[in-house]
Amino acid sequence: MATVNNTLTLSSTDLTTDAISLSVLNTQATATLGGISRVKLATKVIAGATVLALASQFTEGAMIWVYNPSTAASGNERIYVALDAATGQIQLNSGDWAVVPWKGGTRSTPTNITAWGQVADNVLEFGVFQ
Repeated sequence: MATVNNTLTLSSTDLTTDAISLSVLNTQATATLGGISRVKLATKVIAGATVLALASQFTEGAMIWVYNPSTAASGNERIYVALDAATGQIQLNSGDWAVVPWKGGTRSTPTNITAWGQVADNVLEFGVFQ
C-alpha cells in the first residue's frame, strides 16, 4: 500500500482588506491501485474520447488529478474530462487542473473517465489512485 498526499494552499495579502491563508491536506493512506500518466489525446470529438481510467478497476474512494500542461494563450488548448454522462464534463484551459473524487464502479452503470481535446493531439497529465 502507498500513501498519497495532496495539499492545496491558498494565500493572498492583497485580494481583500484581510490577508487570506488556507491550507488543506488530503491523505489517501491505503492506495493500492493507480499511477501517474501523460497522454496525447487522440481525438477532438467526444465519441472517440481517450479512456483515462476504467470504472471496473476503480470503485469506492478513488481520486483523480487532471492537469492541462499547455501554455498556449489561444482557446484551442482546452481539454474536456468526463466522469459520467449525467455529470457532464470538466473543461481545463491551458494551465488548469482539478482534483475529483470518483466512484467509478459503484454506479448502477459503471462509467470510465474519458478525455478529449479541443484540437487533436492535446496532452493531458493525470493521476488516479485508490
